[in-house]
Amino acid sequence: MITLPSACCRRTPFGSTCEPALVRGLTGDVALAVATATALGYTYNAHGPVLPLISAELGLSDVQAGLISTALFLAAALTMLAVAGALDRFRPKDAVTVGLAIALAGNVASALSPGYEWLLVAKAIGGVGAGVGFLGGVRYITARYADARSHFGQGLYGAGYPLGSAIGLWAMPPLALALGWRGAFGVTSVFIAATVLAWLRASGAAPTPRPGSMLDAVRCANCWGTTVQHAAGFGLVFAAGTWITTFLLREFSLPLGASGLLGSILLVVTVIARPVGGLLVARERARTLPVMRVAQLVILAGIALIALPARPLVAALVGTIAVGVGGGLPYAAVFNTSAASLPRRPAAAQGLTAIGGLGGTLVGAPAMGFAIDSWGFSWAWLILGLISAVALAVTFVMRGEEDLTARPL
Repeated sequence: MITLPSACCRRTPFGSTCEPALVRGLTGDVALAVATATALGYTYNAHGPVLPLISAELGLSDVQAGLISTALFLAAALTMLAVAGALDRFRPKDAVTVGLAIALAGNVASALSPGYEWLLVAKAIGGVGAGVGFLGGVRYITARYADARSHFGQGLYGAGYPLGSAIGLWAMPPLALALGWRGAFGVTSVFIAATVLAWLRASGAAPTPRPGSMLDAVRCANCWGTTVQHAAGFGLVFAAGTWITTFLLREFSLPLGASGLLGSILLVVTVIARPVGGLLVARERARTLPVMRVAQLVILAGIALIALPARPLVAALVGTIAVGVGGGLPYAAVFNTSAASLPRRPAAAQGLTAIGGLGGTLVGAPAMGFAIDSWGFSWAWLILGLISAVALAVTFVMRGEEDLTARPL
């Protein structure tokens, strides 16, 4: 059983100062938020491991298959853009519950879709729910921690998303082989529904209305820096996750089940790296900007291994692990830096940051599909390398959370 570390006291240059005690039931509430992130993370990439089956039934090209992710993430990005500025006026619990219920509807609709166009609509519905649910979850964690540092809790919450996608990589191929890909979507909807019901009994957290709008975030230069970082973290990992099963299937002639299992390594490592990165910052063992820089260097090393022509399977798997580590480590650092960049409107700032992550997938998944169709997988991976290189450069012109809050290490 995971017990959240106490944040009642923390070190400062002047000794130790104590924060208000954490609210009773915090561990259980964070666990429910993680379960919610896991459910939403599953919907992000549930189609990825069964793309060969979907494409075969519906007669899709690689570019069309990549657009399935585009439908979900474009809808999620537009939803975040529309609601992020107003989210501080509503209870985070309500936002999470509504978002998760809409995501459930999208998953059920995916199972019932009679054709490609309807499948795109179903994934867009899921994207609307994912957009509302994600922002509600980030604000819920912050509200439940009260005045304590929430990096570790945010890291755990963030870990739920790649965990859900990893579960999709594990579960969808065998379920699809047994029940068809539609049946696989239907079975997994039961578990999402159970999580929606659990929220009806969850602890509430009062809204924290603040003046301003989403335009404040758009005018915040440092918020754009965190947006780029999330594009090269979340966006890059989930773009890679969309294609990793197909990559292993085609490049190494592995069975579909084995390809899904090995491909899930990318997301499992991200699951571990997100709370680890949050813990390092929360315990003041590392500063936010160095964490972001190291993460991008690790990603670039991993992509170099994966993109090598005629690379052996071991090299590709080592590169996959590196991409997962780099994509996960800076999550909490990025979102807490985002909130610190615009303290009068943190939900709007974090909404803009989240849109960056979705944008990374929105562009990355179909761009990889186009590159695979045109030149092969090596060029597809190099597209992700370019995104990471841009994010590394941005860390040298942005400010970290410590600089914004005058919190020295």
